[in-house]
Amino acid sequence: MDYSIQIDGAMANAWTPYEFRINDNFSHCGVNSFQMVKLEGEWKIIYLIDTRRKEGCEGQSK
Repeated sequence: MDYSIQIDGAMANAWTPYEFRINDNFSHCGVNSFQMVKLEGEWKIIYLIDTRRKEGCEGQSK
């Protein structure tokens, strides 16, 4: 899987491609983007957004 994590001090972003399957049948793919902040020594997700598509998914999340 190809993902990216960027951190600057107490702020971070995780970009995580995914492929979603139901009972081994492909449904869709896309990317999750997590915005995080470090509070009292722990990372907390403050925002999450994603994309969804049915085409152009080959090899994305391997």
